[in-house]
Amino acid sequence: MGGQELRIIQETGWLNAHGHRAWIAARADSAIYRMAGDRGVPVIDMPFRGSFNLRGLFKLVRFCAHEKIDVIDCHSSRDASAVALARPFMKTRVVRSTHICKRLKDDFFRRLIWKHGAHGHIATSQSIRRRLIDQGLALPSQITVVGESVNQEIFHRGVSPGTVRADFGIPTGARVVSLVGMIRSNKGQQYLVQAADRVLEQCPDVWFMLVGGATEQKYVDSLNDHLSRVRHRDRIILTGFQREVEKFIAASDVICLPSETEAQSKIIPEAFAMGKPVVASRVGGIPDIVTDGENGLLCPVGDVGAIAAALVRVLTTDVSAMVEKAHALALREMNFDRLMEKTVAVYRRIRGEP
Repeated sequence: MGGQELRIIQETGWLNAHGHRAWIAARADSAIYRMAGDRGVPVIDMPFRGSFNLRGLFKLVRFCAHEKIDVIDCHSSRDASAVALARPFMKTRVVRSTHICKRLKDDFFRRLIWKHGAHGHIATSQSIRRRLIDQGLALPSQITVVGESVNQEIFHRGVSPGTVRADFGIPTGARVVSLVGMIRSNKGQQYLVQAADRVLEQCPDVWFMLVGGATEQKYVDSLNDHLSRVRHRDRIILTGFQREVEKFIAASDVICLPSETEAQSKIIPEAFAMGKPVVASRVGGIPDIVTDGENGLLCPVGDVGAIAAALVRVLTTDVSAMVEKAHALALREMNFDRLMEKTVAVYRRIRGEP
């Protein structure tokens, strides 16, 4: 479960709460299927186990016909391939949402899917839109950018951290730098771990939390190797997967996101809305929302020295003006209702509605 999956669940819940009928179609053994069910979001088991899974294609076509589905929004390559093959047998219109900012695979078969498998595209950042255009996978007129947003009913300055600090043995009065995201290589946990000793040389009261579940054992082994070489290993806490992320942001003094790749993080708008300063990588769609020195600090990817220096700057200087600008941006432009209005406008446009 990551930001992409949480966004899909949140969007589907919003659609159902605003007069539409919407389902998440996913494999029954997937994390998103289980969490959607836990949150009361309609979900249907769809066996996306390969592009040519005839049972899955038949079930998809039958479901769309029975429920009179107007639009399918595909969020990954596997469901996009299955829907493209099923399109000749459906009246349903298709949107393809892209959350990945790295170069996309575009062999002959995938290029056919990109060009002919959807009626329109949603990119979650300007960098993704540029990538789609540069690779010739979609026309500029077909792509709408709908960036990340924040649910301001959940993420706001009034959130209590509860017992988070006490639960993880963080002493009263300590300051906390947190990285919230899946434990995987592209999230950059290794860079924050490497920066920890440098930060502690100038800010000895700081603790670090890595909040999220692991997805690759290989990377966990690599991260443990980095942890074993840190002088202050006891100051770095791995919390594991957490559902109530807002409490961990509330328990933090700084949010750090030193990603190697990032479409446009959900954590940054959430931190903005909760009044927390942000230090992040200058990569992907992050510069779409973080202006260096204005509403956050940006660092070159993998530059441990720059990450440490930015964290020390936030911890030792007055950054209240920067935080207020970020907070105002979140309230003004990152409202979740506004995001969904743009999304529904895309759905209506591909159906030929005004």
